[in-house]
This record gives sequence, structure tokens and C-alpha cells, in this order.
Amino acid sequence: MHASPLSSVVAPEPTMSFKCIDVQKLYEKDKNVRKSDVDILTEWLKKQPHLPEMEEMQVAAFLHSCYYQIERAKITIDNYFTMKTHHPELFATLNETHLRKSMSAVFVKVLPKTTPEGYVVILLKLLDFKADYFNFFDQVCVINMVSTLHLHQNGFETGAVIVFDSKGFTLSHLAKFNFSALKHAVDHLQEGAPVRVKSVHFINVVPVLDKVMSLIKPLLRGEVFNMLQLHPSMESFHKHIPKECMPEDYGGGVSSCQKLQDENLENCLKSYDFFQWHESQRVDEMKRVGKCASSFGIAGTFKKLNID
Repeated sequence: MHASPLSSVVAPEPTMSFKCIDVQKLYEKDKNVRKSDVDILTEWLKKQPHLPEMEEMQVAAFLHSCYYQIERAKITIDNYFTMKTHHPELFATLNETHLRKSMSAVFVKVLPKTTPEGYVVILLKLLDFKADYFNFFDQVCVINMVSTLHLHQNGFETGAVIVFDSKGFTLSHLAKFNFSALKHAVDHLQEGAPVRVKSVHFINVVPVLDKVMSLIKPLLRGEVFNMLQLHPSMESFHKHIPKECMPEDYGGGVSSCQKLQDENLENCLKSYDFFQWHESQRVDEMKRVGKCASSFGIAGTFKKLNID
């Protein structure tokens, strides 16, 4: 199966400096995210010289992801920026050439229709089945670029469900995985990402998926592993995610994957000022007071997700 090279998407002219979503919209969206609590975290940040300056909406997003618990939000913020700093290979901003190539191979998109519970659906799938076009590090970077940009443009969501369409995935793709990098990526999702992951679904299950499960199982906490659901049929999947939330490629009510990917690429191409700024948000270990509390390779307290 061959994907469009996205060559028809023209890089937009440079635009004005990127603006994050108005934080007032987030306060209105979830009354449990209180400005007084965000202010407490902002004052705490001023006493953490190793951490970067943060936008108010970023602080609000971390507080929301930690179910309004201030102390957990502090740990998660530290984890997030420590991971970004110490593992830049997973958070790099791909240049236009690499971005186009990666998006021609793999689809990743926060779909526009939410579930009845108000959860966003994050769909990942191969667009080109040739393993030669699959670059593990670049694909992880694209996932982080797309999801991070969505958060800063749209704010937090009630929750997120992740859908992996494994059609076309083979042992040749699996052979390109880097176990150490995979572990760091999983750690980031569990311990640092400002998102409430509610469930993870695999559709169009292929035999090699058993090997993938055996690879990631040791990396996941028990309650997170229990969130994984492998569906033998689309009927099984739609008991959890309504068909209308999916792209028209799946018989759903959302635009085609190719159209969504074109929009995705255009959005990223016009947001390089944002990506440059976000890359600059790093920890300075020389300024850290006391022992590192990050869970990424250094002993510390882990963020613990609430699983509904």
C-alpha cells in the first residue's frame, strides 16, 4: 500500500508568533481547575530554578491531568521537562523533509469527534506498509509533535483513548524498535505526559502483535497494562468507540485519513515557531536544588494515574 507523499501540501508563509489557547477557556471548561491552585503551582515554579518558565495554560493542563492534585502536578511537571531534556531524540522537532517523509509513512491524529464521554480519540496507523519507510525515532517525534501542538492549541480534554490500527505491521517494523527508547517513551506516557489516558485499543490485530505485547508488558504498571484491549473485530471495537468518531476510511463520520493527514502536516508546518519555543523549555541540572526527583532513570516518586 502506498501513501501520498504529501507533496501537494505547500509550506505556508511564516505567520505571527504562536499563541497558546486562552487559559480562561480552560477554567470555564473545567471548574475544578481553579486559578488559585494554578497560582500555587506558579509560585512553586519560581522556587525551582532548574525548571523553565511555563505558560499558565500549561500549568493548568498538568493540574488537570493529575486530577487537580497539586503535589502530583509538581512531580509530573518535573518528570515532563526532565524527560524532554535528557531524551531529546524522542522530542526533537523534525525538519520539513523528515516531517513530510514520516507523515507519508505513519498517520497520527487527534480526531475531531469526541466519544460520548467527551474523550478525544488519538488514532495511529501505517499509511505505507513498507518497513523501509518506518523510522522508530522519527515516528515517536511526530507523535509528540502532533499531540503537544494539539494540547497547546486546544487545551486539555476530559480524557483520551489511543487507537492503534496494526494493519500492515510486521516483524520488519518491530525489528526497527529501539527497546531503550521505547522504555523512555512509555515512561513519559505513564509519568510525565499531561494527559488522562483512559484506554488503549488495538484494531486489525496482526500475529506479530503478540510479540509487541510481550515487549511492552514489563514496561507497564499493572493498571495501565489492563487498559490495553485487543479487538478481534470492529464490532468489538465499536462497543467502546462509536463508528462516527472514526475517519470515513472506517465507515465513520470524520474526514478521510489522507485529508486529516494533509491538515495535520499543514498545521505543523506553520507552527515551527511554537516547536522552537517548546524545545527551549528544558531543565538546567546545574541549577537544580537537591536530588533529582525524576522517575526517568533516577530514583524518585512516580506520578500515579487514576484509572477510571
